[in-house]
Amino acid sequence: MAIFWRDPNIQNILAYIGDGRYTIRIDRLRSGEIRYLCWNKRNGILTRPNLILGNGEVRESADGDTTEYVFVHEESTFSVEHIHPPKSGMPNYYFVEVTDKDQKKSTWKMEQLPIPKYLESLF
Repeated sequence: MAIFWRDPNIQNILAYIGDGRYTIRIDRLRSGEIRYLCWNKRNGILTRPNLILGNGEVRESADGDTTEYVFVHEESTFSVEHIHPPKSGMPNYYFVEVTDKDQKKSTWKMEQLPIPKYLESLF
């Protein structure tokens, strides 16, 4: 139970986002690797993720307004774009884009999620 929340290799959580269908977490591991975990909402976050991707790349915009996390899986590219708020107290915006081998793109807008209180003690 909750093995992916108790992982001692996690240095920090870079993003914890979701929509009505998916919950996504992006971690920086102590090794420096960037990891993507995705759960279908119906499964819940205490189960094994439905998709685990490693070896992510972090791309920062020159002006620091956006951070993009990019992962390659088989013949698809998964990209999570984080648009930082221009002022404190304003919302963060997240978009997930999946590009398949034929360059067909699917995009989802995600919301930043709070880490559930019952899991906060694990960090």
